[in-house]
Amino acid sequence: MTELQKKIGASVLVVLALGLLVRMVYRSMGHEATPNDTRTLMDSETGELFECPIEKLKPYPMLNAKTGKDTMYRTEVCYWGEDCRKAGGTHVIMNELLGKEGPTYCPVCGHVVRFLNPRPPDYRPGGD
Repeated sequence: MTELQKKIGASVLVVLALGLLVRMVYRSMGHEATPNDTRTLMDSETGELFECPIEKLKPYPMLNAKTGKDTMYRTEVCYWGEDCRKAGGTHVIMNELLGKEGPTYCPVCGHVVRFLNPRPPDYRPGGD
């Protein structure tokens, strides 16, 4: 082996070791080991929630097999109000997806909900 090949091999090993370390720290902090492979959808008429595998997602609105209507949309989750926290989050369909003007408000606590809605800084899963 040449000196250059040894350096490249050592560099690859260091990068792999750092990647493994980052993954272990990430998992130890309570994050899931694998990415979520489903999305929560809500029927805009009935409010019923459904889990849909990512590979089966289509443009919104999607067909609700129970009702035969195109009323299914992805949701964002609100954890800001006390009642939302106690319920494990409140699922909300964004106004933009429904073609409505203006900001989207949580129907339970009234907090403004955004795409990729953040959790409150003091939120702890299973707490409250």
